[in-house]
Amino acid sequence: MKVTKVCCQGCGADLQVDESIRFVTCNYCHARLEIVHDSTVTHTRMLEHIGRTTEQMAGNLRVIELQNDLARLDREWALRRESFMVTGENGHRFLPTETGSLLGGGAMVLFGIVWMVLTSWMEAPLPFPLFGLLFIGFAIFGTVSGASKASDYRNAERQVSRQRSALLRQIEGLRKR
Repeated sequence: MKVTKVCCQGCGADLQVDESIRFVTCNYCHARLEIVHDSTVTHTRMLEHIGRTTEQMAGNLRVIELQNDLARLDREWALRRESFMVTGENGHRFLPTETGSLLGGGAMVLFGIVWMVLTSWMEAPLPFPLFGLLFIGFAIFGTVSGASKASDYRNAERQVSRQRSALLRQIEGLRKR
């Protein structure tokens, strides 16, 4: 057994250790030490420092995981948001609103009524005035489905916003440590 002289990283005291020993506690300051046997020198390293570094790395890893979760949430929301989009004239895409659905539906109902009144006034054959009822039916269906889609979008957006805020609070909390 070869005995080696090392210096305590806590208090600087000289310690004598057997070369087979890997961990030791200083008799003077009670620091827990790791004995590092390199090819040219043997020295000590404080275990508390290693523990703190490990905790810090774990905290940094958690922040990176949360940032990845945030990026994934943003990507998924971008795709989901696209599913709520409505295509209008000339291929223009937009998000539905309750107001837009009501205005569009109201215009279609008004058109249906005007159609029925004009075709009756002109004494058109029976199927022509009934097309007005068809317009009114489509208008009601379009209004209800558009308002429903707008409401679903608003609810989904609120949910994603809450999830995003929670992730940002967690990230900020970990960074303050």
